[in-house]
Amino acid sequence: MKILGLSLARGRVTATVVERQFSKAELVDTFTAPYSSDGELAALLREKAKAWAGSRIVSVIPGHLCTQRTVTLPFSDRKKIEKALPFEVEDTLPFEIDEVVMDHLVLEAGSGKGAETTVLCLIVPKTVLRQHLELLASAGIDPQAVVPSFAGLAALARMMPADAGSLLFSGSDVCFRSKGAIKALRTLGDSSTGGIRHVLQSFATEFKETAEKALVLGTDSAAQSGLSELGITVEQAAPGLGGKKATDPVSLGAALSGEVNFRQGEFAHRRIDEGARRQRRSVIIAAATVAVLLCVNIGVKYSIVQSGYGKLDREIKDIYRQTFPDAKSSADPLRQMRDKVAEAKKRIGVLGSSTSVLDVMKTVTDGIPKEIRVAFQEFNLDGDRLKLQGEAPSFEAVDKVKAELQKSPFFEDVSVQDTRMGVANKVKFRVDIKVKQAK
Repeated sequence: MKILGLSLARGRVTATVVERQFSKAELVDTFTAPYSSDGELAALLREKAKAWAGSRIVSVIPGHLCTQRTVTLPFSDRKKIEKALPFEVEDTLPFEIDEVVMDHLVLEAGSGKGAETTVLCLIVPKTVLRQHLELLASAGIDPQAVVPSFAGLAALARMMPADAGSLLFSGSDVCFRSKGAIKALRTLGDSSTGGIRHVLQSFATEFKETAEKALVLGTDSAAQSGLSELGITVEQAAPGLGGKKATDPVSLGAALSGEVNFRQGEFAHRRIDEGARRQRRSVIIAAATVAVLLCVNIGVKYSIVQSGYGKLDREIKDIYRQTFPDAKSSADPLRQMRDKVAEAKKRIGVLGSSTSVLDVMKTVTDGIPKEIRVAFQEFNLDGDRLKLQGEAPSFEAVDKVKAELQKSPFFEDVSVQDTRMGVANKVKFRVDIKVKQAK
């Protein structure tokens, strides 16, 4: 299958065609041309549309038109993440939730039950997406997918060796890596030294790591100059596939990205060819056959072990009656015992045998330097995780609050999840704290 990455930015249209066969990808063709108006752009795209017919088209929206939030969730299932994200980010968005389209990238997937997953939530206003699709439609282009530019940078970053540096730049997009794993993606307003310095400071604060080496994809002289002024070693690279180099890393990254698509809901792509329908029908039939065989297998095994499970169930009920003689009989005694243990833990508290939520609040209040005025809007204690959201007078004040809280003997880990400038020159921030369990 041929996949076309299409980028329209800075008065230039660029396209990269990649052919995928099973797990292999090969760079087939590249195209680039300048334009000075929407009419000229539409003419260029109409001229190329026939050559691109039959390809899956992935169009790029510049990253500065999108919004992003980093969220930590206690599960990694994609459907669960999609359901949870609107509730996690709604209060932090400058838009109404029904005015945006969102998708996500998993930056770090947790392994094991209850492990945390770091998710980058990607948001685009519906007005921006609608204008983008209308512009392409005027040229006869109907992309199957629309992605932010930094989603393509994430795909390219996974191709680069771990020793290529912790920073990757592509145009105005930047990726921060640690030991080869993607930690953050950002878009700079411009490539000036000030913008780069601010982003690097935020990385240092959030990840406690200082970037010393950067890899610039393409020919962004402004980014190279800004990084050199900050004393960071810079290397330049031209990404490619199968020995062929792409003229534009943004469109190549879009062609390789497969995790994100803003074409959802009312913007979903409706065109499905007959070949895809037949393939989907064959998959459904095969899956149904496997399901029937699986049910037969399960039925046979169930009949064999049913007697053993019945004996075990009776023993559990006997233990429940002995442990809680005053409790009513239960159809699910194991769940009832777990509920009673959980209730007891909540009564005891997470910091000690007589500590309550008020004690945790007092510990936080005492840990904040008296010369700093901090206003909290959220205090959420769930098990051994404490989440705070508030406002401080400056970024430095947030760092001081974090440092003081880290000194508390009751807290194991204090992590600043998000800092950004709010109204009235106040800095909004979110803090995640792991509370020490009583021994």
